[in-house]
Amino acid sequence: MAENGLERREALMRAAVSVFSRDGFAGASIRAITDAAGCATGTFYLYFPSKEDCFAALIDRLYERVLRTVAEARRTATDPADKLWVSIGAVVRIFADERELAALVLLQAPGASSRFREQLERIRATLAALIVEDLEEVGLARWPAECAARSLTGALGEVLVWQVAERRPREDLLAAGEEVRRLFWRGLGLAPPDAPAPGTSADG
Repeated sequence: MAENGLERREALMRAAVSVFSRDGFAGASIRAITDAAGCATGTFYLYFPSKEDCFAALIDRLYERVLRTVAEARRTATDPADKLWVSIGAVVRIFADERELAALVLLQAPGASSRFREQLERIRATLAALIVEDLEEVGLARWPAECAARSLTGALGEVLVWQVAERRPREDLLAAGEEVRRLFWRGLGLAPPDAPAPGTSADG
């Protein structure tokens, strides 16, 4: 029974991505989502109190995947700079692989609700805190590390928005993220490791 419940919730979330992508947050209806999921409208409310809660769950889903992938990548790192290097690569890779969901989060969420903007800010702060930790271990003082972390998350976010908005292919998004990573490394005076091509399993 629990498995069936998880399957229904998953079907609703997949349908929500399609409907929000097609109709926008304001134009999407719960009826359209349940029709796309092949279930009754009442089923929606078993899993989500409102359309806004459903959209918020999609934001959480993307960033849970980001944070999980970052954590996995960091376990293979040998030093603080390497942790930061693979973390940035992991973030870019998830956005490249989840472009439809990324478009909702990056393009629709900020303008759809103050709740979503606050949710995104909490997520950015979590990622920035990881970066600050790595930069302090590399040798930066707290304030420069915080400035650098916000600069990096801002630049990376802007580049991802640009690539997703233009519906660029996965390879272009990966290459753009790689360029941000290398520019940041040069700005900090660090030597980028000999990384394989973007998007490979060893890239982080």
